[in-house]
Amino acid sequence: MKELLDLQSRFFRSWFELWEVYVASVATVSARLPLIAAAASGLGDRQARRETRVMVTEKLRAASQGAEAGALESAKAALKVMTGQNHPVAVAGHMMDVAAAVTGPARRKVRANARRLVQSR
Repeated sequence: MKELLDLQSRFFRSWFELWEVYVASVATVSARLPLIAAAASGLGDRQARRETRVMVTEKLRAASQGAEAGALESAKAALKVMTGQNHPVAVAGHMMDVAAAVTGPARRKVRANARRLVQSR
């Protein structure tokens, strides 16, 4: 029963993190939109072009790091299942570990960008 309650607690924390990433994403997009428009129109200064370049490369980096972490965590989860941790609640916990590993780099980057861009306004 304790394992089920722990899993439920993790599930609710993940919903909170989802909301937190959503709010940070809105803040980041609203801060970057004028820079993106300026860079796309050719009227942007060096900062607008740099921010646009950073925006694209950091997404690729976060996706790569997430894929790497997800593959490693998937292997760990498979090993746990093969060694006997195959109760449905345990397997659900393993899958939440994989999801957290995959989304972790992007989640950290979104929050850092929101802090940086909102403070620079």
